[in-house]
Amino acid sequence: MVNLNEMRRRFKPKDPKKGEERAKVQAAVKRIAREYEMKRASLGLDKPPLKRGPLYYAIVICVMIFIAGLFIGVMSGAVPIGKKRISKADIQVRKSIDALAQACGRYKFHVGRYPTTAEGLEELAELRPKLPGWFGPYIKKVVPDPWGHAYVYEEREGGGHPVLYSKGPDGRAGTTDDVLPDQALFDLPFRDTTWTNHWVPYQLRGILVAPDEKTKREWEEAVKKY
Repeated sequence: MVNLNEMRRRFKPKDPKKGEERAKVQAAVKRIAREYEMKRASLGLDKPPLKRGPLYYAIVICVMIFIAGLFIGVMSGAVPIGKKRISKADIQVRKSIDALAQACGRYKFHVGRYPTTAEGLEELAELRPKLPGWFGPYIKKVVPDPWGHAYVYEEREGGGHPVLYSKGPDGRAGTTDDVLPDQALFDLPFRDTTWTNHWVPYQLRGILVAPDEKTKREWEEAVKKY
């Protein structure tokens, strides 16, 4: 026997209003999906990923070699990191080379020239005068630089400051670690004469400007003592 109520429930016609609402929802979902895909395409998100072919692995190997080389350089000290630490030897050689340059200037202040190449820096430590106007010694003694190398000294042809420098840690002349003095120190004894008790340099010796004859004679007698 057929149950009429069951048949009515099973074959009940659909509500047209619910069907229209479902269609609208599906259309809205499709529209949102299209807009999403268009946005991804505009941002380039749909591009295929990089294939891991030979080029990919070559790039990876090059990057790894670069990082390894950088690491080895840092560990060996070839590649500095941050501020370079100044060693005691660097400070010592700077003080020594500057003192030698100033001593050369004082030597010229009295003698009228720098030591010759043949005389060398040892001329600054001489205990007995060789030239008129000498008033040394200008240094106690000449010692090697902190790395045990002799300082390079040469008289410059045509005048000017002499060639003076340390060959640095590698002991080779003309390399990047050579240490040169401040060139202004060669002329410092002429700019500041307090170290001589205001004694006149060689260019002005024999020239006295006195307020009267008595003072002039006293100065002349004082000069003769030197």
